Amino acid sequence: MCKSHFGSLHPATASAYNNVGLMNKLLGNYEQSRAAYHESLRLYGEVCGKDHASYAAALSNLGMLERGHVIESEANEGEETEDGAAKEEEVDLGQLRDENVGELPKKMSAMERMQLNESAIEYLDEAYRIRISELGENHPHSITSRSQLGSALASAVIAERKQQLNSLIEKELRILKDRRNISDAREMEDHVPEAIAKAATKSSSSSNRLSKRRYEAAEDHLRGALNTAVDNPRGESVTPLAYLPSGISKASSRAGLTLPNLPKKDRSLTKKERRKLDKERRREKRKAPEKHHATSQMSPVKGIAARVSTLSAATAAQNLALFKKYHCDWIRLTLGDGSQDMDKQAHDTGRLTEAMEESRNLYEAALYVRSSILPAHHPEVIATKFSLAELLDSPRGPDVNAGKFDEKRANALREEILEFLQEKDEQSQS
Repeated sequence: MCKSHFGSLHPATASAYNNVGLMNKLLGNYEQSRAAYHESLRLYGEVCGKDHASYAAALSNLGMLERGHVIESEANEGEETEDGAAKEEEVDLGQLRDENVGELPKKMSAMERMQLNESAIEYLDEAYRIRISELGENHPHSITSRSQLGSALASAVIAERKQQLNSLIEKELRILKDRRNISDAREMEDHVPEAIAKAATKSSSSSNRLSKRRYEAAEDHLRGALNTAVDNPRGESVTPLAYLPSGISKASSRAGLTLPNLPKKDRSLTKKERRKLDKERRREKRKAPEKHHATSQMSPVKGIAARVSTLSAATAAQNLALFKKYHCDWIRLTLGDGSQDMDKQAHDTGRLTEAMEESRNLYEAALYVRSSILPAHHPEVIATKFSLAELLDSPRGPDVNAGKFDEKRANALREEILEFLQEKDEQSQS
């Protein structure tokens, strides 16, 4: 219809191809989506030029398609991924879809995932460069592109490290088996943690220059995106979270996260009445943090997390939080290596605590803002609760018996997720 009305070379036709690409992506039809996005990119390039913001948007969509494909493949194998990565598209319709619709997921090898991620990095890097040139560094689209690029770079480094670590673990197990003359498979299992710790230490010390540069670039982009989003707030905002919630009971776990007693939305009201109600809801959302902070005895939010107030900043905070969580996991693995001297162990333990605290602060700030602005069932709210619960349920040190970060709050967050899923299931059955 767009072709017949506007012609083949028209921005509206390019936009239509973009929508077809998005629809197929949400259905899981990655090949059809890729073809439509490429056609949209070609048309925007011919009609608007390759330095135009619309061309950058098409590049961004292609990059996030590749990232989404990688994320789905990793999820099917039970691997954790960047939380915000697959949701940052020009039109975000969420990631929930009927798994019976679309193509059957094709199992990809680690090499195929790495290749797709490299393509995503190229697309996102070009999109970011165009956007800062055309729109400026402070524009929300530029901030989004920078955070996406940082997430893609981080994913590439993590994938490379995992591949290297798996190879080193096998090598360490063979060394331990020969050195201690172990023949029983069950006895060998007892030495797996030791092999993992030694492999992690060697992997950290033997990382190549490209990997180190990418790691530094990933953190630089993720932090830069968050700093810019915080310094240049756009869109609806709330008073930033000032105190960290701690979960003892279901009620206390919601402190600072949900906003009780807000006026309910009622479809039977007139447009004028609904507008008035929406204003009242926004006013109560802004007052809620102040009421909570006045009575709270909790730990104060630290660092830049204490300034997160918009959805754009919340997304950037979540991406950086996940990056720091991976950093925690890596440090925890190396701490299990008993061959390290006491000074090195103490130094790494301090790094672990610092990284966990920063990640926790960022997650809590992101969750608070998202829960304040978005409905409780929104995919971004659920994703943040899930990721935060995983962090809080992780041990404080290399020993699993060292105690969890905040197990009670982690369980409270998971209860909220389960309640929502049960409620959704009941609604679908009724």
